[in-house]
Amino acid sequence: MATHADRCAALAVAISADVPVLIWGLPGEGKTAIIEQIARHNGMHCETVIASIHAPEDFKGMPMQVDGRVIYAPPDWAQNVADAGGGLVFLDEISTAPPSVQAALLRPVLQKVAGSLQLPKQTRFVAAANPPEIAADGWDLSAPLANRFAHIMWDVDAATISQGFAFGFADVELPVIRHARVDPLFASTKAAIGAFLSARPDLKSVLPKSSNESGRAWPSPRSWEMGARLLAYARASDSSQAVQSVLLSGAIGVTAAHEYLIWESALDLPDIEEALRTGEIQLPTRPDMLYMVAAALTRAMLENPSKERLSVGVNSLLVAVADAGHRDIAVVSLRQVARDLKQQKVSLDVRAIDHFGAILEAMGKLEVNS
Repeated sequence: MATHADRCAALAVAISADVPVLIWGLPGEGKTAIIEQIARHNGMHCETVIASIHAPEDFKGMPMQVDGRVIYAPPDWAQNVADAGGGLVFLDEISTAPPSVQAALLRPVLQKVAGSLQLPKQTRFVAAANPPEIAADGWDLSAPLANRFAHIMWDVDAATISQGFAFGFADVELPVIRHARVDPLFASTKAAIGAFLSARPDLKSVLPKSSNESGRAWPSPRSWEMGARLLAYARASDSSQAVQSVLLSGAIGVTAAHEYLIWESALDLPDIEEALRTGEIQLPTRPDMLYMVAAALTRAMLENPSKERLSVGVNSLLVAVADAGHRDIAVVSLRQVARDLKQQKVSLDVRAIDHFGAILEAMGKLEVNS
């Protein structure tokens, strides 16, 4: 079960990953304090905006005519962030913002645009909310806005509070992201999610039926990608399984996250680097796992596209995939490495030409002699 420290770590990871995050919790439980601590820790300007007391124009901009055309003047908070070169925008009390304001938040949160102002790349969005049933004039979040956030359920245990009162509230230890590891982890996680969804297409998009549930985390292609990014950053910081679960559940919902993490933990895949060295591979029989093997093979060839690796990858390994009756999966991988095959002048053997020659010739990536 996740602890308060796990939730704080998850919040810090989400901010580093540039995934908008929404903290749900009771009033007075330190949400603002940890957000401000993370901003200080990262040397970020922190701009607090109380969403409930603003009009839609405070997010989409005030229309004004300039030189015969209408532009949208950016609000003060956005200009402050732009002047600071970026920062953390803290949208407080978002669940008491009426639907018109929630609609106006869609573009700033997802595209970092306020009015006619493009916010700096280093801008991050964090929101905080009380559950609508306890908020003053609370509203359920609209499904489109909710699906732009990773949701973290904030629950501070009594022991943390009592120790804080007795000994003082120390800063929470925050994870350190090893950024060089992020891109390969992101690629492998997306490949794994793609394989999972090939086996569970019913979890691709699941819009909850009630307005309360649709205002929280639910699976969609966008939130699955958010989940992959969050897992990549969490794993690049060696975060615990509890932190990873908090993050993925916050992106796609508890049920889908639980199913994916169980599926992922059961994977027993062959060593791709060993296969590229030997030209031999023991292929799994399940199509979803085979899909993931092919994705991992493709990624390995693209990361180090030497002539020898490409030759083994196509002539031995992708041919093995095609021979196993999954030529469609092999062709998807082949298309990704076709340009490198041509650049490295890789020769295809007879079996590879039988499977892939016509496709590569049609793509202009291979000259097949009759």
